[in-house]
Amino acid sequence: MASDAPSLARWWRTFCAGEIVSQSSLTEMTTFHDGYGLGLFSLYGGTVGHTDHLAGYVSWAGCVPDDGSVVVVLSNRVVDDIGSMAIPLVTALRTD
Repeated sequence: MASDAPSLARWWRTFCAGEIVSQSSLTEMTTFHDGYGLGLFSLYGGTVGHTDHLAGYVSWAGCVPDDGSVVVVLSNRVVDDIGSMAIPLVTALRTD
């Protein structure tokens, strides 16, 4: 993912609302087998998203389908487990 955090957040919010692909396609993409769907991963805390790296940059982005919340974590250096940086944010979303 080559973008900034606000743009990625807007994209994920729109995507997870079924406004980019049909709801049936989104359901198919989020039918996971061993944690993998069609271009998506089942991430921490029920989050659906994608994580990747590109030329020294690392990204973790996704949404919580239950309520449409979005989490985006970007790093301009290689991080072995960027998901560990996202866990406190997802946990905060899941806590009332």
